[in-house]
Amino acid sequence: MGSGRHVIALAGVSGALLIGVAAPAQAATPVARPASAAITAASSYLFGYYYTLEACRYFGDSLVRGGAWASYTCVYQWHPYDQQSYWYLYMS
Repeated sequence: MGSGRHVIALAGVSGALLIGVAAPAQAATPVARPASAAITAASSYLFGYYYTLEACRYFGDSLVRGGAWASYTCVYQWHPYDQQSYWYLYMS
């Protein structure tokens, strides 16, 4: 019975990701991140990056609520390949 819920949750998250990828770019105000919240490769996983803080929080909340991850952090960072900044979603 539990695996059925996992499949439904995975389908919901997958659908949300597809909608998020198609979302138009919007201007977002960067939020300063305290030094204590430093992201390290050993403690977190880069899940993706988004145009808006709202989209980043939406996916982070969905993944935590679904039980896939314990917590998340959204960080405004420069993306060198696109030459612009995005909200990076780190899961832990």
